[in-house]
Amino acid sequence: MTGRTISEFITELYNNPEMEFIYHDNRYMISGYVGASDEIYTLELWNITTNTLVFKCSDKLREKCVEQFEDSKLFDNRTIYEAEAEINVQYG
Repeated sequence: MTGRTISEFITELYNNPEMEFIYHDNRYMISGYVGASDEIYTLELWNITTNTLVFKCSDKLREKCVEQFEDSKLFDNRTIYEAEAEINVQYG
């Protein structure tokens, strides 16, 4: 991963992130936010290039959303850890 370390990237997912990165010529945006009720945390990953929602998790516990993201095979059937060497963080 260029632009930040994988541990910095994952840690940021707990803090209402808004990060943009490139993976295999596709631009992605990952964001986390608390809904209007201030109880539910949502973590979303969008492929901006294709305008598709790739991942979404909502839960009272941020840890559940981050763990689900970490375990999901979102990058050519690989996890973020398996694909991290090919990710270039643009901002966030």
